[in-house]
Amino acid sequence: MAGTFFHDLVAADLSTLDDLADRWESIHRDIKGLGKRMHDEVLGPLRDKGYWEGVAAPYAWRMIDDIQRQLEDAAKVADAARRVVEDAVGDLKAVQRDLKDAVRRITEKGLYVNPDGTVAGDIVDGVCKATLTEEEHKSIEAAQREMAGLLRRAVTADRNLAYSLASDLGLGQWFNDAPGFTDIDSTKRIGEDEYNALNLAMKGKDPYPGRSSDDPYSLGWDWVTGDGSRQREYHSGDEMTELIRSSESMRQLRLDTLDNFRRNGLSEGNVSYSISESGKLGALKKLVTTDLPAIVTGDEEHLGEAFTGSYNLHYTVKGEDPDGSLVVEYKLHNNTSNESFLHYVGYYDWLKKFNRHEGVFSSVEQEIVWTERIPAKGK
Repeated sequence: MAGTFFHDLVAADLSTLDDLADRWESIHRDIKGLGKRMHDEVLGPLRDKGYWEGVAAPYAWRMIDDIQRQLEDAAKVADAARRVVEDAVGDLKAVQRDLKDAVRRITEKGLYVNPDGTVAGDIVDGVCKATLTEEEHKSIEAAQREMAGLLRRAVTADRNLAYSLASDLGLGQWFNDAPGFTDIDSTKRIGEDEYNALNLAMKGKDPYPGRSSDDPYSLGWDWVTGDGSRQREYHSGDEMTELIRSSESMRQLRLDTLDNFRRNGLSEGNVSYSISESGKLGALKKLVTTDLPAIVTGDEEHLGEAFTGSYNLHYTVKGEDPDGSLVVEYKLHNNTSNESFLHYVGYYDWLKKFNRHEGVFSSVEQEIVWTERIPAKGK
């Protein structure tokens, strides 16, 4: 069973990062100036002697220039990577030390720190209590605030290291000719498009997938007719993704994400939108006054949620900018099915009996994944 971020960080041997920084420094030292030496001692004489002539010559000279440029770029990347790791290891060691010290002090007060780094809200002096005194409540809340702050620092350092380093290395087939980071505190310069590409690359996927042409209407038609794949994936820039991102419901979910991270410091969690918050009558009212008009008019603020109904978003905090803005990856699973078509009557297990797995009116599973930056004030 995988450990939590808190558990893994506290138990981590961070000297490995020191070794990595030393390795990058060694690589940089070995290849610094190699591009010029290669040109002067090998490539220049090879070109000057004219071993390539005729129609192949321009291609050969271009390849020679590419070799020199790649060696020079490799040296830049190695130096930037070394600086990024050195900056990160200091931050991670400091927060690891502070976390261990905080856990020691909190447990000495008789409180209990959960495996995910949160403070148990009902344990005092090793005993689970149904009723807490006001002083005990305050003690637990203060301990939770301290742990949340330390976990935020840890998540920020860990994720900013990953993305600063990945950005310096680059996603192209050649070495990055302009590595932009020598620390982990400048990630505001990483745009949302680059974050989306880096996230996909880190999962072993194509960082630049082709755009999907699906929209709610075409997807609904495929559900009715049984055409197309029953498993679909959407990313940043796809119309299905952008409809969810621009929906009215996302405004509150972004605020919920910020609040969750500020309150408990955990790097992952869930936020949800429900059409039946105010009961079945409220859901019916929303259907008549908002969802159906959105479907008819193509209203982008409400079309996404009209198509999905209630939905749950899993979020992963990928980093935090110096101004407090969060970089968050959201993941939404949606199932277009007979059950979901009938969701306005409520959510009941017996509705699943209407679902089909092939042919007309068969279920279409969708996964929508994107990364965005949420301003510190949630605007």
